[in-house]
Amino acid sequence: MDGTLPAAIARDHRIAEAEALRRLRSLYPREASGPRVTERARALAARIRAAPPGALSAESFLRHYGLSSREGIALMCVAEALLRIPDPDTADALLREKLAGGQWGDADEASWFASAADWGLMLTGTLARWHDAEDDRPGAQLKRLVARLGEPLVRAAVRQAMRILAEQFVLAETIEEAVTRAAARPLYRFSYDMLGEGARTAEDAARYFDSYLHAINAINAPDAISVKLSAMHPRFEEAKRARVFSELLPKLKELARIATARGIGLTIDAEESERLELTLDLHAALAREFTPGLAVQAYQRRALAVCEWLIALGRSEKRRLPIRLVKGAYWDGEIKRAQQLGMLDYPIFTRKPATDVSYVACAARLLSAPEAIYPAFATHNCRTVATILELAGHREFEFQKLLGMGDALYDALLAGNGDGNRVICRIYAPVGSYNELLPYLVRRLLENGANTSFVHQIADPEVPLEALIADPLAALPEPYTPDPRIPLPRNLYPDRLNSLGLDLSRQSVLQGLHTKILSDRKHGLPAIALTSPDVLDSAIARAAKAFESWSRVPAAERAATLERAADAFEERMVDLVSLIVREGKRTYADAVSEVREAADFCRYYALQARSKFKPSLLPGPAGERNELALHGRGVFACISPWNFPLAIFTGQVAAALAAGNTVIAKPAEQTPRIALEAISLLHAAGIPTDAAICAIGDGETVGAPLVADPRIAGVAFTGSVETAKRINAALAVRVGPIIPLIAETGGVNAMIVDSSALPEQVVDDVVVSAFQSAGQRCSAQRILFVDEGCAPRVLRLIAGALAELKVGDPAEPDTDVGPIIDAPAHAILAHHIERLRSSAKLIGEAPLPAKLPEGHFIAPIAFEVPFDTLPRIEIFGPILHVATYKRSDLDAVLEWLRATRYGLTLGIHSRIESFVDHVVRSARVGNIYVNRSMIGAVVGVQPFGGEGLSGTGPKAGGPHYLPRFATERTVTVNTAAVGGVTELLTDQS
Repeated sequence: MDGTLPAAIARDHRIAEAEALRRLRSLYPREASGPRVTERARALAARIRAAPPGALSAESFLRHYGLSSREGIALMCVAEALLRIPDPDTADALLREKLAGGQWGDADEASWFASAADWGLMLTGTLARWHDAEDDRPGAQLKRLVARLGEPLVRAAVRQAMRILAEQFVLAETIEEAVTRAAARPLYRFSYDMLGEGARTAEDAARYFDSYLHAINAINAPDAISVKLSAMHPRFEEAKRARVFSELLPKLKELARIATARGIGLTIDAEESERLELTLDLHAALAREFTPGLAVQAYQRRALAVCEWLIALGRSEKRRLPIRLVKGAYWDGEIKRAQQLGMLDYPIFTRKPATDVSYVACAARLLSAPEAIYPAFATHNCRTVATILELAGHREFEFQKLLGMGDALYDALLAGNGDGNRVICRIYAPVGSYNELLPYLVRRLLENGANTSFVHQIADPEVPLEALIADPLAALPEPYTPDPRIPLPRNLYPDRLNSLGLDLSRQSVLQGLHTKILSDRKHGLPAIALTSPDVLDSAIARAAKAFESWSRVPAAERAATLERAADAFEERMVDLVSLIVREGKRTYADAVSEVREAADFCRYYALQARSKFKPSLLPGPAGERNELALHGRGVFACISPWNFPLAIFTGQVAAALAAGNTVIAKPAEQTPRIALEAISLLHAAGIPTDAAICAIGDGETVGAPLVADPRIAGVAFTGSVETAKRINAALAVRVGPIIPLIAETGGVNAMIVDSSALPEQVVDDVVVSAFQSAGQRCSAQRILFVDEGCAPRVLRLIAGALAELKVGDPAEPDTDVGPIIDAPAHAILAHHIERLRSSAKLIGEAPLPAKLPEGHFIAPIAFEVPFDTLPRIEIFGPILHVATYKRSDLDAVLEWLRATRYGLTLGIHSRIESFVDHVVRSARVGNIYVNRSMIGAVVGVQPFGGEGLSGTGPKAGGPHYLPRFATERTVTVNTAAVGGVTELLTDQS
């Protein structure tokens, strides 16, 4: 094989779900639906249900606290966070909040949680049994216990109880201890997984590599090791393909070489779907020298094509590749990402029976190629197990299970499957510290606690056995339709289309964009003419004249025109991305987001125009008709910035046009060509030429006279607060009517992090919020307030993450941070950094390459700054100021933020709802983001705009924006003037 992934994998990535199912149905083995499979599955399910679950088994946990209960969610939150929280006050707050809000069991049933906590208390030697008390309700016991012993002791007890729970799912904290414990289960083989999150830093990646290397040298055949590629490289993503191959592939080869020499199997774990192409190519590169294993996710629509590819790879390399077939563990995340990114369809099946059908079809295909594949089937489902046994016959394969899951099923199988064949089962056994195991534990509980999960249902006596063992093929609707609760990403919103994106996780998409941008760059940016005073005067006159006709176009027609423009923006996506990258100096992802936002603005304001610009009847006395309607004001001046040269420009213009105004649009002098292209697309969609006119020039020669002209009926502005104030002053002294100014300005935007937050998630969101777009967003994070309890870990991660960023040419697909917009902006930022170097403590900075393309570059950088020297003005670039605080000083932090008088964006990271609520109540901020990044507001979902020095409102992309571009008129008609009050005189009977 030449190493090129086949077209079928690309074709099936987001293939229509019904089409994917048609193919799978045709390949579904007849024997999988036969009575032998059903009878075997029924017998297995009956044995499992009859077997009492262990006191702390997954089945026992899920029987009491599945995802359907507040208690189950609270326990998972506690389990995932409590052991990570470094300071006792925050740990107590989390424990108090999560456990006080639940109904912990009934009086006639011993709560699972009570039992677990009993054990913890017993281990502390403090209290033997909670339910010895007169009132045996666990909630009451908990309250009394907290009052009697105090929160620190209860915290210790619950921590110990969580460790007991965790031990059911994690074999040991060290590989040596894991091997010893595995020896006590001689009927099983093991595949060890060294627990860990995806690496954020080179230090993390090196540590995980060392743990894999150590494990390979500690275990013995026939046991194996599972490796997670994102744990061994901090930038395991398609855009970093060249770097991944140069840095990660040699490490994988070293692991494979040692594993091969020791007879140890090595399997690459499956991750998110956007990593699949890169994973397959790395696996193929390894297969040229070794026999690496790979996990394949059956819930992906391209799973069968992947199996075909792996069979061909095994045959080509004359190797028998170990392939682990799993159903998939990232279903919810895959759905959310596809919706957020505006993909045409999902990469996974939306119905669980469809995944089960895919699993069986893939299993049959893998079993059909024993010369190329050694298949392993990871499942806890009786029907799936019975199907595999039927399909396999005497062919060699193995089952795999997660530690702590499906014990009763596989104990029954190993005791004898009824046909004389020996069943091989391998346990997927996580190994690692408790801090590292908890995210894994929560993922497993979420995955198996869903009410569609076999593990959950087998533990529920209300679910009939026949439902448990039903043939998945029979469970599919006919004709097949995706789950109606999960609309296509395009149809996410009930009343308008979601904008289309580009899949930047695909190598072919990145290569196509790269080729296009470099080709366009050879031709240079076209020359454009500046708008002279005479031309500006004529343009305003033309727009004023055009207003008379455009304002009379029905709102529905104006809306349809904007919707055609939205379609045009999407059709021209690649051309627009190329122009934004070249003129606006934005990266691929930023440019794609801009085009999507422009299309979203057009569709959203079209929707608003249809609903808000219809006359509405108002209540009044008999014999009178009162009607209120919105109308355009006249000519609007729209003044937009360079940092969102398409999105903000289009949003202002589209809103003004939707409201029935005509527009003179002045883009930033740095990015006029993008604006001209947008105006051209609006004209092509049907906006009259004189209804939307672009005026090119700087603020002094175009902006100031435009604002001062008495023919201008309103101003929409986005930019600095200083410029907004100058516009406001100019409007105040202008002759004529008082007109509206809609101003969106910047902010001193902060993120507040308490010690209950997950440091890895915090750092992911800080890197995006502070450094994406080179920090040149009005919403970008400028300050990080981090609780001193978790600050050391967070600051180390920030330093490591900064070192992984690539500063460079935005035309290259692997660039993370492009240049600063121009020389003056660069000079201001460079001066600020020099001052910080002498007055603050450097946390970390991104490397600045010796050879950079033409442009003005500032490496992203972070400093720890004393609280009283934090900047109170907007620093518009990739500079993060970090201050630590004590939990008791939170109110001082909030007061400092209010005192800046800016109020644009605020981030909060915390697991404690009362902490979040307190910060939200105290904030005077337009957009607050909890446990996510602070940038990327979506039109109609997160209306964007600030208060105080951050803008006048109303929020762009929100329901109150369009009326600000309009004037209201009331018409009252005396309907009784001729003939009396007819509605009273008419017989109502």
